[in-house]
Amino acid sequence: MRKLDATVRQEIAARDDEWVKAARELVNGLQSQDKERQLRNIQSIAEGSNSWAALALFIRYQAARNELDKQWAEEAIRRLENLQRDAQSLAASRRADPKAVHMEIVSRVLGYAVRWHVWDVKGKEAG
Repeated sequence: MRKLDATVRQEIAARDDEWVKAARELVNGLQSQDKERQLRNIQSIAEGSNSWAALALFIRYQAARNELDKQWAEEAIRRLENLQRDAQSLAASRRADPKAVHMEIVSRVLGYAVRWHVWDVKGKEAG
């Protein structure tokens, strides 16, 4: 687990509606394919790493192995990387490590992305 002040974690959690929306946008390109396992793998790497570069490389690796669409992978990297702006703003107000805040937000968004994707692929057909 990343070392983040409780107030930083609370501020991240208070913005969950934003992260859920970001996750929705992230998985839009995956709706027709069951990629739950790949998304869970990416989320696991994000949760266990403090390195954005390592996570971006893992997403590209999954695309190179044809586990993910390459265009989707590049778009996902762009969207997740853009969360750095939110992380930097939040970190500055609490004197926290912006890299740790970014990875915490990315992990949270990816968790919601898994849930959205499962809904898109399996939930709608169950109704």
